[in-house]
Amino acid sequence: MTNYDISIIMPSFNSEKSIGKAIDSIFNQETDFSFELLVIDDGSSDDTVNIIKSRMLQNKSIQLFYTDHKYQAEARNQGIKHASGKYIMFSDDDDEYLPGYIQAMGEKIKDMQLVIAGIEKQFPNGRVEVEDQSVMETATSDDQLLGDYLTKNQEMDVGLWNKIFVKKIIDDNHILMSNKNFFEDSLFVLQYLLAINWEQIGYVNQPMYLLNKHEGSTTNTYDPELLDKCNEYIDKVSKLIANRPELEKYFRSFKARIDLFYVHHNILNNPKWDVQDQRLILRPLINSSYLKELSKKYVSAIMLAFMMPKTYIKLYSKRK
Repeated sequence: MTNYDISIIMPSFNSEKSIGKAIDSIFNQETDFSFELLVIDDGSSDDTVNIIKSRMLQNKSIQLFYTDHKYQAEARNQGIKHASGKYIMFSDDDDEYLPGYIQAMGEKIKDMQLVIAGIEKQFPNGRVEVEDQSVMETATSDDQLLGDYLTKNQEMDVGLWNKIFVKKIIDDNHILMSNKNFFEDSLFVLQYLLAINWEQIGYVNQPMYLLNKHEGSTTNTYDPELLDKCNEYIDKVSKLIANRPELEKYFRSFKARIDLFYVHHNILNNPKWDVQDQRLILRPLINSSYLKELSKKYVSAIMLAFMMPKTYIKLYSKRK
């Protein structure tokens, strides 16, 4: 087995229109670091596998594995299992690495335990958003970093694809993804953060990963089991931080954010969502203990969504 500096893990599923470009963006990188790409196909029924195999003929550092449609979390776990690199990176099959990404992350991780890069988000309507400042950058302790992660995170903070991890830390702490297809990224990153030191996190303050936002994705489709998944996520976080009493003050605000996420998801994707449903979810949050660690933006959103639910639904639904 060849030992690489970096193993890049990419789940694939019915991505014939995008995976070629995603793979090319990785192998077009100019870098001094050796890397392998592990593609784990999750039961594709289109031409995805043939496209992967054609790229394998061009580059022997691509490996292809298969799962029987067990979803993204299990595919990533399989990638971690087979990875031979000292470091782990991730990519989705419909996104792209921007130029210089691997080199920047490889250089930075040498003296760190984790590196986080900025992201560029492209939406179907042509809108572009950039996130290049992590909420964790201003932390001056492990507790503050974890608290900020739980209560103030952005997409760049919880995503896997804009980070480089140390494989030994993943292995030694038995960090894997749970297979519910919601929040698995956030839980993985939280477990990793709990295993490292805040002073050993580096940041690349420019967008290095292109995240293509699609209609009809998991997060943009109504899921009747979402409330159970949200509650399961909250319960798992509670258990992970149970031996860290200093994080207790952040937990209720974290729960408030997840409850607001549930409201937002339903406003956008559930045609039966109504004022009564919304007020029922938010009523317990109208309490200072749930709001004190949140940003003003989230406090205002929760208060408006509860006090003026019709107005809030009308305003937020415009994001569809």
